[in-house]
This record gives sequence, structure tokens and C-alpha cells, in this order.
Amino acid sequence: MRSWFALAALMLLPLPSLAGPQDAWTVDPKASALSFSVAQVGSIVSGRFPTWTGEIVLDPSSLAGARIDIKIDTRPVSTNNRDVDSLMKGPNFLDVQKFPEARFVSTSVSGSGDRYEARGKLTIRDVTRDAVLPFTLTITDDPSQPGRLRATARGRIILKRLDYGVGQNEWAATGQVANEVTVDLNVVAGRAR
Repeated sequence: MRSWFALAALMLLPLPSLAGPQDAWTVDPKASALSFSVAQVGSIVSGRFPTWTGEIVLDPSSLAGARIDIKIDTRPVSTNNRDVDSLMKGPNFLDVQKFPEARFVSTSVSGSGDRYEARGKLTIRDVTRDAVLPFTLTITDDPSQPGRLRATARGRIILKRLDYGVGQNEWAATGQVANEVTVDLNVVAGRAR
């Protein structure tokens, strides 16, 4: 478990489509979110990564063939604070001009019931490290659309930003911005029964 928003990268299910061996899921981008928070000089800065894509093959009854590949566009990262956004996008943090994408690729998915864990490789700023994303997954009838199923995945990972080089020069110290970044994902997807 390392840095930044990897999760973001770890977004496990927050992508345009989520397909299992016999299941084709479609993510509801309005109901899904990839967000992060980090302590900065005594307060919490929160933000989100609004743009990501990926492929998910996940059948809870047969995890051997599970595959998750999530790509997060770092360029539109937003904290709703122009100064913070500019700093995050710049060369001392995400350096979005040079590294416009973060990526999580699973190597395995395990679990049962509603608790799962995706192990894989998370890449941020061209630094790749092992990462583990625990998440819950519930699949229910979609109350708003008879004949359809609704999947909801929720996960949280705490990453160390400095493990990925997020925080260069004076920002490599943790006095102003903490090393630990919490990444939360909430993915809602649907498919026909």
C-alpha cells in the first residue's frame, strides 16, 4: 500500500465498464467516485479524480480469472482550490504534463461474501509498487430498474505519496503535507439480470 491516489488507481470498479466472464457491467459515473484526502498543516485537503477508464473482469463465484486494469487521468485532479490544484498538477507533485496517468493492474483478487482484496501493481509518476486494495462488493436487485442488477464496490487504501515521488524538493518533507494519503472509491455498476 503506497502513495497517492493509487487507488485511484485502485479504483477497482470505477470504470466505464465492468465485465465478468459472462457479465457485462456498466459503471454509473454519476453515482461512482474516486476521492482522496491528506493532512496539510493541520487541516484536511480533499479532492477527486473525475476521469478514469479501465477493464474489470470479476465474477465473485470464480475469482481465478479476475482481472482489473484501471487508468486514472491525473490531469483533471480537483480539490476545488485553484492554488492547491495548480500545485498538485505541477512538477513537485503529480507532474501531470510528464505523467498524465496513474495505473493499477491486478495480479490477483481474493475474497468471499462481500469482502475482497485486489493485489496488484500501482504506478504513479512512472514508479511502480505493489499495492493491496481491500473492498466490499454487494450485488442486489436494482430497485429503480426491474430486471437489472446493481453492484456497489467500496474500498479505501492508505498510500505513502513519497513512495511514488509525489512531493519533490521542499515538498519531500512531511511537515506541511503528510506522507499518508487516503484514497476512497465508491463504484456503482449495473447489468441485466
